[in-house]
Amino acid sequence: MKNAIRDIFISSLLIVLLAFLNYETVSACSTFKVQKGDELIYGHNLNEGDIGVPGLIFINKRGIFKLGRTWSELTTKERLNPSSHCWISRYGSVTFNNFGKDFPDGGMNEVGLYIWEMNEDIGYPKNDSLPKLNQMNWMQYILDNYATVEEAIQCASEIEIDGWGWHYFVGDAQGNCAAIAFIDGEIVVNQDQTMPIPGLFNTPYSRELELLKYYKGFGGLYEPVLDDHRVPRFVKTAVMIRDYKPTENIVDYGFEMLDSLKVYDVPEWSIIFDVRKRNVYFKTRINPEIKSFSMDEIGFYSGSPVLVLNMDIKKGGDVFNEFHPYSNEEMREFTRRLMFPIFPEEFFTRGGITLDEYLERTSTHSDAAALTDNQYFRGVWKNKPDKAEDEMQITIRFETEADAVFGRISLSEDAKEFYGLDHIHLMGSKLNFTFETNGQRNKFLEVQAYINNNRMNLTLYGIEDTYGNYLLFKDNQH
Repeated sequence: MKNAIRDIFISSLLIVLLAFLNYETVSACSTFKVQKGDELIYGHNLNEGDIGVPGLIFINKRGIFKLGRTWSELTTKERLNPSSHCWISRYGSVTFNNFGKDFPDGGMNEVGLYIWEMNEDIGYPKNDSLPKLNQMNWMQYILDNYATVEEAIQCASEIEIDGWGWHYFVGDAQGNCAAIAFIDGEIVVNQDQTMPIPGLFNTPYSRELELLKYYKGFGGLYEPVLDDHRVPRFVKTAVMIRDYKPTENIVDYGFEMLDSLKVYDVPEWSIIFDVRKRNVYFKTRINPEIKSFSMDEIGFYSGSPVLVLNMDIKKGGDVFNEFHPYSNEEMREFTRRLMFPIFPEEFFTRGGITLDEYLERTSTHSDAAALTDNQYFRGVWKNKPDKAEDEMQITIRFETEADAVFGRISLSEDAKEFYGLDHIHLMGSKLNFTFETNGQRNKFLEVQAYINNNRMNLTLYGIEDTYGNYLLFKDNQH
């Protein structure tokens, strides 16, 4: 009897241990910042257990109209808990994706805001009054719309997120960074003094700090040996950030760090964003030669297509010219590669849909933004000036090519002279844009507006002056 109990205990322990080892292998993602002097990089490893995770690099454009998605609406038969949120992207970005367009694993936008996820047990807050987005779509939303860490932190309380368990590392072009977690329905943020080591892995940040104090140099007795896989990655990161010398090439050093942060096997992806030089570097386990491209070469304007590149390209060096236009067909076939052993079919079909339905939904979900019936801002908007008060006549024309948005504005009664719109940015009902005039007083004018059905409440700003509030109506004859 005792032997039987012992055997059961040993078997159970082995199962738990194997599960733990598998979790450490499959979920061992790493993100960090290194910054000294004028140098600033963000680095990331994806570990998935030596199984060859595919990835696409996306070049996403500014000025694109998007409709939000939740994971449940894409994966349940009834399309439960759908998102009604929409926006026009203010910034372009470079992202690394494997679940679909606008569903990144992480990336950085053109103004240097970086975000990446790491697996972790979480509990997203629930609030039916907030817009809803899937956790990947939420990361793209941040890259599309914000420039600073503070804005990203604020956004965490403005969106109800659905999906599986991730916590997030965010950093900006100034080197500010934060860890954002969702624990028991509460948002937990570590930044500044509560984030002394700019790194995030698969353990709550507070627990990482507790372990760090047991190692030499940080208050403890244990030696932080960099090639010992039993030393926490957080501890290794703290040591390597401390020991970085500005005379060393920061990108080379970043890859040395990523190599040291592997868990049992070579990472599936290793990625570095050089923020100041605006270069992107990456390599994969399948093709370990380092590839790169410059964000300065990218035209992020909305008139050009979204571009993609398979991460497992064999060519090393500069690969910018290997990018090609995105297509739903390529996304659909690429997603099939996420099947077993990376994800079992049940992962995609447990909501009652077939695998083909899942592939169709996730590869075409962004097409709806190109339908004019969904583009409620599109068309001609005019005010009805009070001649007695000599109110300015304003005419705004919003036009689209598929999901790309363009616009013009006139401030004259005959609406003959139009100015092109810049920095077009829409978040739900809130609209902003700028335009340059031929006048001598202002370099540019800014519009801040709110759309409510067929009405637009608009305020016109100069550099130092405000030129009044206006109510515009949509001209349904155009």
